[in-house]
Amino acid sequence: MRRKSRMSAVKGFKVTDAERRVRVGIAVKSLDELTQKTKDKFKLKLDQNQIRFQTPDGTIVETNEYFQTLEPQTLLIWVKKGERAQTDAEILYRTIREVNEEYLTAGEKVQQFFTEKMKNKVFKLAEVLKGIDDKKTTASDKTLHLEWFQGLDTTAKTKEEYMFRRAQDRIRTYYYKTKDELLKNPELPSERVRALLKELQDNLKGVSYFGYYFDRSKAIGDGKERSICDEKGTFTCEGRWDKNLCLYVPMHTINPYRSREDRIVFQTWNLDHNIERSRSVIPAICSALKEVEAVNGNKPYPYSTRHQ
Repeated sequence: MRRKSRMSAVKGFKVTDAERRVRVGIAVKSLDELTQKTKDKFKLKLDQNQIRFQTPDGTIVETNEYFQTLEPQTLLIWVKKGERAQTDAEILYRTIREVNEEYLTAGEKVQQFFTEKMKNKVFKLAEVLKGIDDKKTTASDKTLHLEWFQGLDTTAKTKEEYMFRRAQDRIRTYYYKTKDELLKNPELPSERVRALLKELQDNLKGVSYFGYYFDRSKAIGDGKERSICDEKGTFTCEGRWDKNLCLYVPMHTINPYRSREDRIVFQTWNLDHNIERSRSVIPAICSALKEVEAVNGNKPYPYSTRHQ
């Protein structure tokens, strides 16, 4: 059973199944309430603890705390516990293959596209879709590039505003996954873990969860709040998590501001490079907490995340 959380204001969400066959609008205050209403609306013969939700980019909504950060009218996909729905990027790949296979199979490079693992297929999709018209890349306002916003449940009026929120979602997801893993670790001192997480969250709130990372309007200017793309919105691959650079020639690039397809494929690009969350950050935090506990015992929480 999920822990009960303080109720918030009612928010409306759009809920669908893994096949995206039907959407149902549901207004709720909490994740538990959403689960129960989804069960009723879809007439599911499942226990409430067997129902999970994920966003179109594959993010699993596991806690009410994270659920409360979602925008109203967010599309959520219900799945059975242990299963997953296809992401937008995977659906896009499947659709292109079924509808336009003749185009995709032209040339040796693209033929290899179908023999590689799914991750690599999606990663190369931006190259395969080079034929897309990019005349509206620089357009910002929704009214000037309506097709870019197609399928989005968002109140954002510009591409930059939407991408700012997506960067926040990424960072929040990293935080909540880290929080969940640390709190579940029985070898860690719980009070110190909670103190560390509280300070980390306060720091993230102080920088708006690094929303400016994806905001191309922040590419030039204050170095303290600078995007990781250029002023046109182009992101450059830095290689696999354990490599210092991209090994492909030419290097992978993607501009999610260019088209709806690029925006969808960008969901598959990982942010953590070299210092990777599960392989580097989590082990380092665990090691530091154990070391501090061994040295300080029951003394007050002694250090700040700003110095780690």
